[in-house]
Amino acid sequence: MQTPLDAFAGLLAELITAGSVQASRVSTKARARLAPLFSAEVLVETRAGAGRRVEVRTPETLAKFISRHYPAGLFADPSADEVLDRRTLALSRYRDTKALGGLDFEIVEYRLAGKAPLLIGSTSIGRSGVCGDLGAFVLYDVRTADRDVRFSGVVATVENPTFLIRYDWAAAGVDLAIATYGRMSRRLIDWLASGSMSAAQVVHYDDYDPVGLGEFCRLEAALGQRASLFIPDRIERLFSQYSDRDLLSRSSGLLPALQQSSNAEVRRVVQLMAVSGGAVEQEALLIPTIGIGS
Repeated sequence: MQTPLDAFAGLLAELITAGSVQASRVSTKARARLAPLFSAEVLVETRAGAGRRVEVRTPETLAKFISRHYPAGLFADPSADEVLDRRTLALSRYRDTKALGGLDFEIVEYRLAGKAPLLIGSTSIGRSGVCGDLGAFVLYDVRTADRDVRFSGVVATVENPTFLIRYDWAAAGVDLAIATYGRMSRRLIDWLASGSMSAAQVVHYDDYDPVGLGEFCRLEAALGQRASLFIPDRIERLFSQYSDRDLLSRSSGLLPALQQSSNAEVRRVVQLMAVSGGAVEQEALLIPTIGIGS
């Protein structure tokens, strides 16, 4: 038995095959999508005994409507699922690459700083000194058996690209730094929480603002004690010299939840934001007088 691509496809399949459906089968949302066909009387609603039915008056026009909205047909093709990526599959089914969500993969940029190798499938990648040991790998939602990415050591999740390149990761005791570029994807967090990364400790580097703390809390919820928040030795000095009121105000709505965090370091930063009246951007850690252990 063929499976319709979605509920609307199932309704159209019944209409084109049977020529009519009970009016109760046509939801408010489906009726809105079918409005042009009702207006043109391609579809009409009629009385049928004690109830009502939606009937097809012009099957040829309905067939063209179906072709326009479902270019590959109304039913799922398992063979296409196996060979096409999510965006291409969405285009083939709906003429819209975004109809099935985002990409089914993610390009993760990294910087190797320690001796531990990065294992991508059967390939071991170690420090080479070439291009500052920068690289990238592809992280998939599914079909990962031949692209399993593993690492044992200290991993830094880094929000800022400047910080990824300029910071002395070796001095900080970090073996692998990976770029997050803002909000981390669920795919990235799931990978860090997976068995492939169970031997890694993850340290989060971000702005000291509600958004950055919120990202750490997402990591902590998935990784537990394997996740920690980087706090420089003299974070009070950092806040006294570089806190920004506007940075804090833009995300102050996140503060109530953070104030309830069970993590002492999160609450410490929240208190510093309250005292200083501002938040601090990650680049402050690159200023020589603030750096590691300062």
